[in-house]
Amino acid sequence: MEMPGIWGSFYRISTVIYKLAYVNFLWLLFTIVGLVAFGLMPATISLFTVCKKWMQGSLDIPVFQTFWSNYKTEFLKSNGLGFGLLLVGFLIYWNLTLFTGMEWTYVVIRYSMISLGIAYAIMVIFLFPTYVSFEVAGLDRIKTSLALAFGHPHFLILILVGLYALQALFMTVPGLILFFGAAVPALFLMWIFKLVHHSLERKAQEAKV
Repeated sequence: MEMPGIWGSFYRISTVIYKLAYVNFLWLLFTIVGLVAFGLMPATISLFTVCKKWMQGSLDIPVFQTFWSNYKTEFLKSNGLGFGLLLVGFLIYWNLTLFTGMEWTYVVIRYSMISLGIAYAIMVIFLFPTYVSFEVAGLDRIKTSLALAFGHPHFLILILVGLYALQALFMTVPGLILFFGAAVPALFLMWIFKLVHHSLERKAQEAKV
């Protein structure tokens, strides 16, 4: 039985804050358990999976069991994806530092790498929500992430503005990073993806008419 009035609202807000802090703690813990390099990707996928279920209305899911189950399932697969992303990111950065001359060929290559780097960063932002939201595998995850990002520019702008605002908040109150630094951005991205889903469903229905 829910408490009515202001105390009920306070209880619900406190519950949300507690759950966000708890899943953020799990993300930190399992990232460290995986020695960071091997724990970051499966922990992040697990975090987004929990946030996805919350966005679907499953607010009472067993957080630890859901997180741990996904961590085990996605450990090898997500790490393969993570090291692939790391390699691509390093190659982009390496090329940016390599072609620093003022010759026109260097300038063209450098600006091409900058454009590629921007697309890469946007893809990474969309990748985790795509990973837990769509039944796609391999390079199709990359294609789907880019298609969703550039096919919905208004949502892309909203994400960039929202992440910038969260960064400003965390920089203003650094203590929040420890408790909410991963969970709140993940929940925000999954909320945006819920809007993307609704947009895709609406377009699908309009196409049938």
